[in-house]
Amino acid sequence: MALGIWFLVLETALPAWALGPYKGPKPPWNYEGFSSFPAFYFGANESGLENASWLPFVAQHQVAGWGWQQNYHSVGSDRWQYFQQEVSLAQMASRMATYMEITPPSPQKRLQALFVYRHLEVAEWYFTTSAAAFHDPNNRDMFLHNKDGKICWDNFDNSGPYWNFSNPRVSEWFLNEVAAEIIREANVQAVFFDETDYLYCGGTAGNCSADVHTGAEGLAQYRAKLQLLRSLALKLNAKNVWPIYSSYNGYSDLPWRKCVMPFDEYYTTLQDVGWIRFYEFGIGATSPSPSWDSQATLAQAMRESELGLPVMVRAQPHGSSGALLPLGLFLLVQTDFWYLGISTGWLDENWKWWSEYDKLYGRPLGPAELLSDGWYRSFQRCKVFVSKDLSSANITFTDGLVII
Repeated sequence: MALGIWFLVLETALPAWALGPYKGPKPPWNYEGFSSFPAFYFGANESGLENASWLPFVAQHQVAGWGWQQNYHSVGSDRWQYFQQEVSLAQMASRMATYMEITPPSPQKRLQALFVYRHLEVAEWYFTTSAAAFHDPNNRDMFLHNKDGKICWDNFDNSGPYWNFSNPRVSEWFLNEVAAEIIREANVQAVFFDETDYLYCGGTAGNCSADVHTGAEGLAQYRAKLQLLRSLALKLNAKNVWPIYSSYNGYSDLPWRKCVMPFDEYYTTLQDVGWIRFYEFGIGATSPSPSWDSQATLAQAMRESELGLPVMVRAQPHGSSGALLPLGLFLLVQTDFWYLGISTGWLDENWKWWSEYDKLYGRPLGPAELLSDGWYRSFQRCKVFVSKDLSSANITFTDGLVII
């Protein structure tokens, strides 16, 4: 099918009620996001394990994890060598779990789930398992190739060759190597899978031409990858581990999210398994670049909220208002198992505890409503407003306090 026809399908996606509610199991921890703020942390210490002084900060969040940058300075000088990034992340999760266990109970200790990072598009060289897979000459067909036979390579921050998901051996490898290794880690309740579909939603294939991942060929790869996402979820869920899938699908009017299939197919493939959708660049006008500002992310978030899909939203602070606008947009769509993290980047120094996290907003009293001047939603303790152009917000509490 021509790419343009898929755009049309995406633009005319079914409403949430027609897709049917999310039927998958919810994460195996209690959701406390209405009795305290559901903040999450996703940082990294490039120089090694977190200092003990940083652990109380992380413990304030309900969900916390570390990215590929964790201990990265130890990796950078060893490029092309085997480095056990899996061990580095597992050590950090264990360190955090130990802190939660041995320190006295405190209202500031809210942490319920820890996650670690894995990549789901390239075989990153600093993970031992993926480096070993790439270095095995018998696995050459597990990676994408250009027409001239050259392996397609991502030379951005997540350096490594692109997996060829049309090859069933790739799915077998992820299930037997990645999922099996994660479920052996005692202190991990979730795993973040990066770039589940970037290559098939407008991304570039590094040093290869676009024809290796677009059109009919790209669609076949994407569908095979979706089946892998489903299989990963089933295997991890069986051991009470929840995958967090970072996806670009669903935001139809953003120019670089040109997916070869609509969100409807992505969602229905995963509708009855346990997973968490991840927004990497916030909702609405809280993305890193003004050129990406869009109503599409809010529309998609409202759709997923109505479906009952668990979601994590990572957003940027917005101008002089800081956390207020990303918070307001999040509250418009919050439901069970929705979490928000506001940061300027992905390292420890990019994260802070915002004063807005200390407020009690209560449970929503109904869905958000669009009136002539903007969006409104009432909570037990406040009313949230976001302007129609998604550029400003305010929160009015029942005791008269107003945050603007």
